[in-house]
Amino acid sequence: MTPEVRLTDALLERDGRPFLVVGAELHNSSSSSVSAITRSLRAMREIGANTVLAPVAWDLFEPQEGVYDFTLVDALIATAAAEGLAVIPLWFGSWKNGMSSYAPSWVKRDTARFPRAELRHAGPVEVLSPFGAESRAADAAAFRALLGRIRDVDTERVVLMVQVENEVGILGDARDRSPLAEQAWAQQVPDAVIAAISGSGAGRLHEAWLAAGSPTGGTWESVLGSAADEGFMAAAFATYIEAVAAAGRAEWDLPLFANAWLDTPVELDLPDMPAWAEMAGGESAGFYPSGGPLSHLAPIWRALAPSLDFLAPDIYFGDFDELCRRYSDASGGRLFIPEMRRSPRGVGHMFLALGEHRALGVAPFGVDSLLPGAAGYDDLSDGYRLLRAFASVRKRVPSGSSRGFLLSAEQPSARFEFDGVTLQIDSADPSGLFPPVYPAYGALVETGHDEFVVIGRGFSVTFAPTDGSRVGILGATELAGPEAEEVVRRLGGDETGSGQMVRFPALTAATPAVFPIPFDMRSTGIVEIQLYRYL
Repeated sequence: MTPEVRLTDALLERDGRPFLVVGAELHNSSSSSVSAITRSLRAMREIGANTVLAPVAWDLFEPQEGVYDFTLVDALIATAAAEGLAVIPLWFGSWKNGMSSYAPSWVKRDTARFPRAELRHAGPVEVLSPFGAESRAADAAAFRALLGRIRDVDTERVVLMVQVENEVGILGDARDRSPLAEQAWAQQVPDAVIAAISGSGAGRLHEAWLAAGSPTGGTWESVLGSAADEGFMAAAFATYIEAVAAAGRAEWDLPLFANAWLDTPVELDLPDMPAWAEMAGGESAGFYPSGGPLSHLAPIWRALAPSLDFLAPDIYFGDFDELCRRYSDASGGRLFIPEMRRSPRGVGHMFLALGEHRALGVAPFGVDSLLPGAAGYDDLSDGYRLLRAFASVRKRVPSGSSRGFLLSAEQPSARFEFDGVTLQIDSADPSGLFPPVYPAYGALVETGHDEFVVIGRGFSVTFAPTDGSRVGILGATELAGPEAEEVVRRLGGDETGSGQMVRFPALTAATPAVFPIPFDMRSTGIVEIQLYRYL
């Protein structure tokens, strides 16, 4: 039997129709008991997400070797179905955040059978070495059992994809220096790795290979020079995860991916950077997990882990727009962000990823601890509502062009050109009465010739012709409802600047006290706009 979820070139389909993940990732311990699952998934449904990303911990799944406890997996699937949510299990197996804290006790206690990694200045650490054959086999067997259980109990097909491990790589050093690792380090670089790097045509690995003289064989140091440590670890982790992923896929053919802790500098608004912050990011291998599924290591990962459908970035810091482009390129046009900020700026990033980069989905992290009334709750809840409307429009018009934007004081406007018309997006109100509120964000879909659905907060949109004609607003209809099809009202007069623009007020916008005539600042944030031409 074939799952009813599949990936096309850059589209996730469920029951033959496009499905956009407007998701939320739970905290690490929020799926560790049935009561926690019930509580967390209810909260996700209430805030408005359509998909929940939830950890499945190896130590709880296989408390004794070969003895599997399906209680939590069954509860996760059943509760998701009852709450009307899709679910993406996150396999916390051999590694989570570069550590092995979720390995079962029978693995942790047997260091001979399940060897640990070693660092230059620390010696053995509580991290499974990716060169351990027994560790790999045990993890693969457990993952296969997990996928088999999903096949057997997920009768409503709520499971969309599965993440294999979590943010793998070596922390504290650029490579593993255990005895098994040293043996592998001295061996020749696999032909598949050299072929992948030489054929990539660009990137850090390719540049290091060129600098080494474009060798067709040799040891890691002779082939990759300064990039040898990272390339070596990427090959080790990719080979290990391929064994795990392939074992699961043989049992149930669901889309699979691996996520990455990125090589970006930490951005905190603090006068002095605390020591712990360096371990939350950084631009040197070992400060971020060396060898993980980073975009510059993608040639090795694609070559050695073909059972993965894509590599996914966890984006908290860095140039969000550039990171989206980089990971989309690294995965053949597929972009999925399983972790990101849950703040108002994070909502803007969701719009940018889904609207501009046509991502498969997005998922802010730790949403289950954001309670109603807390700062940011209303912004995120409103964002989920708007993005689910955007997803519905995309589903109705899958071939329609879409764009997304995030406005700030540094970038207060955006401009998009379509056939014969330009849409100008401005955070500054044309009347000058309403000060900008940042972040402002939105997305739009071209649903037909001179027809658009525009969605978002904190901007106005005006229209200009590019073909010599003149353009006006034929109609502006405010919409609502889960499918963005419920007509709330027809906009005109003050709400359209007497036909000159359509305003999308910020969630907290109010009429200025200095102006005697009130404006109606209520808005669903979803407007269908029809234009017309005249001379």
